[in-house]
Amino acid sequence: MGPRAFPVDEVHKITVLDIRLANADRHAGNILVSKEGEGQLVLIPIDHGYCLPENFEDCTFDWLYWPQAKIPYSPDTIDYIRSLDAEKDIELLKFHGWNLPLECARTLRISTMLLKKGAERGLTPFIIGSIMCRETLKKESVMEQIVQEAQESVLPGTSEAAFLEAVSMIMDRRLDELSP
Repeated sequence: MGPRAFPVDEVHKITVLDIRLANADRHAGNILVSKEGEGQLVLIPIDHGYCLPENFEDCTFDWLYWPQAKIPYSPDTIDYIRSLDAEKDIELLKFHGWNLPLECARTLRISTMLLKKGAERGLTPFIIGSIMCRETLKKESVMEQIVQEAQESVLPGTSEAAFLEAVSMIMDRRLDELSP
C-alpha cells in the first residue's frame, strides 16, 4: 500500500507532529499503518529519536512528496494548531523531569511559531515543510536563513524573548511573500 491511499487527515496529523518537533527522520519506514473497525486507515508515527534537534539543518519529511501534503489543513486541524503552546509543553516536559536544552527548546518554539503562522495564512503542509527542509545538502533551508538573519539582527547577550521576536518579524516577512 502506497502513501496515496492514506487519508488526508491522517497525513496532516503526521505533518503537524513533524513540523512541530522538527523531525529529522520522517520516512515511510517509521509510520505504521493500522485499520480501525470499518477499515479506516490510521497512521501511527514511530521512531522519534531525532526530534527537537539543536538546529534545523537535518529536517527531512518524506510526506512532502505525498499528494495529501498539498491539500490545505482542515478548519479542525487549524483550530488544533491554534491551541498549541510551546511554553506550556516545555513546562510539561520539565514537570516530568526532562529539562530540554536551550537550543532544543528554541527549536520547539520556532517550529511551533512557523506552524501556527503558516496555517493561519492558509499555507499547505507542503509549503510549511518545504520552509524547514533543505533543497540540497549545501543549500540552507528558508528556516535556517530566518534563524541566521535573526541572530545577525540582535546584539550579543540579547534575551531569548527578544531573539524570538526578531525571528517572528523575519518569519512574517518571509511568509507574507509565500501566502496565496
